[in-house]
Amino acid sequence: MPLHWYDAYERGRPGYRVEAITAPGVPSSASVLDLGAGSGKLTRLLVSAFADVFAVEPDTEMRRRLVASSPGVSVLEGRAEQIPAADASVDAVFAAQSFHTFDQRQAVAEIERVLRPRGAMVLLWNVSAGAAQPSIATVHELLDQHWPPGWDPIDLGLAYAWKDWPREWSEILDESAFGALAEARFPNPQIVDQEALVAFFGSMGWIAELPSERRVPLLEEVKSRLAAPTYVLPWETRVYWTRLDRST
Repeated sequence: MPLHWYDAYERGRPGYRVEAITAPGVPSSASVLDLGAGSGKLTRLLVSAFADVFAVEPDTEMRRRLVASSPGVSVLEGRAEQIPAADASVDAVFAAQSFHTFDQRQAVAEIERVLRPRGAMVLLWNVSAGAAQPSIATVHELLDQHWPPGWDPIDLGLAYAWKDWPREWSEILDESAFGALAEARFPNPQIVDQEALVAFFGSMGWIAELPSERRVPLLEEVKSRLAAPTYVLPWETRVYWTRLDRST
């Protein structure tokens, strides 16, 4: 039977390369917060790079998996709009594949509050950089009957979100204590077997919300259309960061 959504997310979603978290120049001695940490895909990488890491996640089931996968990390229940951290208590706040789900104006104000002077806000996304290899066109044909209109099954549903973000970010950051936004992009190919690719699709919200009598047969049909033992999903990690440029 296909994995539950939470386990499918951990099994199927891409991780991050270390270059994506070192590009903003946060020192290894820093205390950093992973905001909206999910199952801990970024958290585990942060632990390898920084002296002190703690994570905030609102979802109980995700938080349970986060605790299990990230020993030694302080995991807190909370959300971006009301971060459970003291004023000026961390050097950097990272948010991976999550910032677009926040109330961005409130979240930026909260991130500003918890950062120390010259602290960094770092936002990351994995974005599709091309078609899977070998082709999964037959899976697309199946899912095109079910996806919300206009979605590409391999873009994580970000096409809608990206459309207005540059304008929205400019307005929000202009009202904040943050300076200019910097950007870097890194190729991040993900090699998956059939089970992981099925899990990737099963991690999508609209599939996860289907009743099991619809979800399970759909994902079994997805697997039946996969012929190769492994596939490459050519993600690109986009990293955006900014620092406080005045006292808060």
